[in-house]
Amino acid sequence: MKSTITIILILCAVFTLQANDETVYVTDFTLPDLAGNMVTLSEFEGLIVLDFWASWCPPCRDEVPVLQRLYDEYKEQGLHIIGISNEDVITQKRFKEDMVEQDVAMDYTLLVDIDRTVFGDYKIQGIPTTIFIRDDLSKIYKEIGFTIEYEDKFREIIKNNLPD
Repeated sequence: MKSTITIILILCAVFTLQANDETVYVTDFTLPDLAGNMVTLSEFEGLIVLDFWASWCPPCRDEVPVLQRLYDEYKEQGLHIIGISNEDVITQKRFKEDMVEQDVAMDYTLLVDIDRTVFGDYKIQGIPTTIFIRDDLSKIYKEIGFTIEYEDKFREIIKNNLPD
């Protein structure tokens, strides 16, 4: 009788642990970059920051220099930043040129989602939306909107989740 109760308790503990596993995985995708090369999310290794943005969006424009600083600081340690916009290539290239004129390289990966397929898959309802994920495509954190105060929070998330 004791062994039956012990087994039941162990099984309950296992099912409880499994029920509390709230790991959320994001959808893999392939999109073209500004040069027309196809880029697949699951091919990146390390920590990935997905940034859904648009050139006309004031908070997005404020976020770009912060993302660039973080990218410059942590890219050698495995950080990848991927900007995803539904704007056409010409619009994104013009915006990037404007950023370069403001001494912001914006040299992280930029992808084009003209038909908003990935925006839909990720249920993006406001921009910027910034999602931090591991290379196994498990989501760490999601932020909708941006203020300059987020830089410290983003930096902390990055430092705590970079590959060893």
